[in-house]
Amino acid sequence: MNVSVDSPVSIADISQGDKLEGKVKKVTLSGAIVDVGAPVDGLLHISDLGDKRVTRVSNVLTEGQEIDVWVKRVDLTSGRISLTMAEPAKFTWKDLEPGQKVEGKVVRLEKFGAFVDIGAETDGLVHVSEMKEGRVDKPSDVVSEGDNLTVWIREVDRKSRRISLTMLEPPEVDIRTLKPDMALSGTVVRLESFGAFVDVGAGRDGMIHVTEMGRGYVGSPSEIVSVGDQVQVRVLDVDARRGRISLSMKDLPTDPFDYNEDEEDLPSSMELALRMAMEGEGVPMPPKQRRSGRQKKSRRRYDRLQDEIVSRTLREHHG
Repeated sequence: MNVSVDSPVSIADISQGDKLEGKVKKVTLSGAIVDVGAPVDGLLHISDLGDKRVTRVSNVLTEGQEIDVWVKRVDLTSGRISLTMAEPAKFTWKDLEPGQKVEGKVVRLEKFGAFVDIGAETDGLVHVSEMKEGRVDKPSDVVSEGDNLTVWIREVDRKSRRISLTMLEPPEVDIRTLKPDMALSGTVVRLESFGAFVDVGAGRDGMIHVTEMGRGYVGSPSEIVSVGDQVQVRVLDVDARRGRISLSMKDLPTDPFDYNEDEEDLPSSMELALRMAMEGEGVPMPPKQRRSGRQKKSRRRYDRLQDEIVSRTLREHHG
């Protein structure tokens, strides 16, 4: 809420964080008394005169000066309004997340990087290595104080009050979230004699070894894929620390060889005739299943019986 001295309001209508327009009524050693259009004046302490340290209030304020202030606290019981000239942070620590895209302004350059005001409680740091792809000798080669930037949050350390930023747009896929057997889509970007490299959006290309390109023998990756091909892959292994992703084109959800072994194939005409003959002899067809040693012995006896029925059926057919 914006309030000016020309539009008086009740103290009950003023809340923490409100921006007010005020006029300095009195300057003291410890701060200033400011008319903000409420029944009571606001108190502006010397420590709240801005972002920089102030040793003397009269160096910053004079009586009658019109200023913008923000409400720090409102105490309805005592009728006190505490003010600050430092604009409140746009983001609290809880609002900041790694990967978040924010806008900021460069406020200071150092040899190791640039400090950027992103509207948080402390400025974030863009290390020189996070300013662009390739080597950067010094931050001033890329940015200047006052520049407006788009940056991404890399890390937030609330305990140390540190915010790490980057000017490099993060990859679509965080390599730390990749797990074995995860299915991904990607683009083949490079072929080597030993395999193919695929961009899966993780900032690091994954590698499909030639032995993971098909179920049979593959002499060269170019027999299976070409640069630019869109492929479906499965994650075999991830080493986030070394930035390595091992991929496979086998055993995918859409793999035509990936069938349910428990499903029974449709019988052929020969199998149908055999089934009818065996049922006529009172011998049922066994279900298809994995067999133990004892079941295998029983199966051999069954096979001999089946052979006799087939021979007799064929003799009757030709007889």
